[in-house]
Amino acid sequence: MKRYIVNISGLILFIFFISGCAANRYTNKNNYVRSEKNFTENANLIRVLLKNENENISYVVRAPIILYDENSPVAEVDAGNRLDFYKEGNGLALNIRSRNFAGKFFLLKPAKNSNSLEYNGKKYAGILKVVLSENNINVINQVSLEDYLKGVLPAEMPIGKGDEYFEALKAFAICARTYAVTKLNSLNSFDVYLDTRDQVYDGINRETEISNRAVDETKNMILTYDGRPATVFYHASCGGHTADVKDVFPGNDEPYLKGVQDGDPPNCAIAPNFKWTENYSSEKFINRLRASGYLNNGNYTLQNVSVESRNSSGRVENLLVSLKSIEGDTKNITITGNKIRSVIRTSDNREILRSTMFEINFNGSDVIINGVGNGHGVGLCQWGAIYQSTQGKNYMQILSFYFPGTQIGKIND
Repeated sequence: MKRYIVNISGLILFIFFISGCAANRYTNKNNYVRSEKNFTENANLIRVLLKNENENISYVVRAPIILYDENSPVAEVDAGNRLDFYKEGNGLALNIRSRNFAGKFFLLKPAKNSNSLEYNGKKYAGILKVVLSENNINVINQVSLEDYLKGVLPAEMPIGKGDEYFEALKAFAICARTYAVTKLNSLNSFDVYLDTRDQVYDGINRETEISNRAVDETKNMILTYDGRPATVFYHASCGGHTADVKDVFPGNDEPYLKGVQDGDPPNCAIAPNFKWTENYSSEKFINRLRASGYLNNGNYTLQNVSVESRNSSGRVENLLVSLKSIEGDTKNITITGNKIRSVIRTSDNREILRSTMFEINFNGSDVIINGVGNGHGVGLCQWGAIYQSTQGKNYMQILSFYFPGTQIGKIND
């Protein structure tokens, strides 16, 4: 067996030949890079979509990496090189300093003593996979479930100072892990998005000592019901009463996701901006209805806005909007459930409305909403959990409070 090492401006290619035919490239270092088969078959690994792009994708190497295709490692690439991934026919191609490669996918793993990869200014544990999926190029972080959670906790949950939030962090770690487990293998090329479509994931950059400890001390723990992973939801603050899941997410009716009173006064009253107010001119309010498809023109004036009904947790179930056209015709619009938040939005239009736990008034010219809480209200109330943690409750008590009837189980190592 002959080995040829070709140095091309910082790029080192390793190619093996047997009897003049290329085969088993890098076979003497099979333990250097974990195989794709091992990654996909390990239940404790999760695939996070970092980028989905219809055009070419470039990756600048910040620290040496090992590059390999679907068969085996093909190159060690030094820092400073740029990898250009692009579509070629029905497949994926890669160019590095005039060297071209083709494959079903490419994997990038840290080389030498590094334990992370940098992408778009953030550092990630695990490896990166670049793959063509539905005619788009996907960049996916394949990472251990525990390392994934370490990038989720501080992005999704207030950390606090010292240890007073620690039991709440442990409770949340179990919730976030349970959610992640239920998403494994749910999509073709990846499991979860890195943003609020699933759980916000910021990689290594956001990790803290205490949130990492919360993950470590709950390793492999998930919330279960009837022997299966529970369906979990969480939100920032419930406003004093969590919501029944069927009122917010129709089609769900898990017995452990019924609304519970979150203290009196509310546990989550410690949350920043627990109480809030939004103001809208009549014109702005009508524009929100038009933008959401409830009106096809602006030839209406606002006559009244009122709460038509509330659900068992006190949240607005049906919001009735009365309008009059310039021709004198009346029109009534009913906006239901959690959809209210995405239709009305905040007065500056930057976000959806904080919650549907509110009172609404129309004074003839302006709509004023006074509300409490933040989020859909189902499941774990994060600020309520934090308050309970400060009062000496442990993570099991917190989870039992928000998910009554559930148990803590473990996933396999």
